[in-house]
Amino acid sequence: METKKKYSHTPERYAQRRRFLAGFLLAMLFFTGCTTDDDEPSNSQQYSKISAHSEESQDSSSAIVAESESKVIVTPAASSADWNLVLVNRENQLAEEIVMELYLTESGYQIDSRIQEPYLQLMEAGKAAGMDFTMISGYRSIEQQQTNYDVNYQNYLASGLSEEEARTKTEEYIALPNASEHITGLAVDITSTALANLEGNSGLFPDLENYPEGLWLKENAPKFGFVLRYPKEKEAITGINFEPWHFRYVGIENAMYMTEKNLTLEEYIAILKQNEALGNNNQ
Repeated sequence: METKKKYSHTPERYAQRRRFLAGFLLAMLFFTGCTTDDDEPSNSQQYSKISAHSEESQDSSSAIVAESESKVIVTPAASSADWNLVLVNRENQLAEEIVMELYLTESGYQIDSRIQEPYLQLMEAGKAAGMDFTMISGYRSIEQQQTNYDVNYQNYLASGLSEEEARTKTEEYIALPNASEHITGLAVDITSTALANLEGNSGLFPDLENYPEGLWLKENAPKFGFVLRYPKEKEAITGINFEPWHFRYVGIENAMYMTEKNLTLEEYIAILKQNEALGNNNQ
């Protein structure tokens, strides 16, 4: 098997992406990685990225866009430095593991012990509503994420893709080893048990959004502090394709606010940092 090259992203590329994201947030704010350890979403279920933003999202956010450039935006009492708001992505990679106490879930996956109670409450509420959930991923170490990345990259190479093509395909759903939210212990992949039990797949189907479990999670997860981390029409901001199974703990007030305002974590952190720069963090 060919040895995978260690890929890096130059400072110039990071700076370019940061400038793009900053400009994008100012102009379009509110306009509107991840697989199991071994698999990727079924090819038959993959979809094309959506480039157009919905008119409804644009209308509901336009007033805040102008406001955000000049004054403090009212948010929950939160700081961009809060433990439950740690931002991990391509531009904010972790240099080392986060020290945390881990809790072993009934599915055999670990999560940060600080989110044990809200996670269990979410699962119990879903069960009471007739939902049948299966957790298919939680905390991963940087080493585990590297292995996950390498396996998928090598599989694409073996299928005949070039190195660049294999890298691009891999990163559609799998974050770089130091850029995965699963390193935080605050991210969980939850799917329908029916999908998880289908032979020959990981249970990671974009069509989960149309299953009762997917619909219930999207509506109710924020009540327990979890947000849909990689929503549709936000790919240019998150850098990750739509993942209806990936939920991230941010705390109840933050989750309810982000969902109401249609915000990704990137956008929410940008607002908090802007408020802090203006001398007010709503605390």
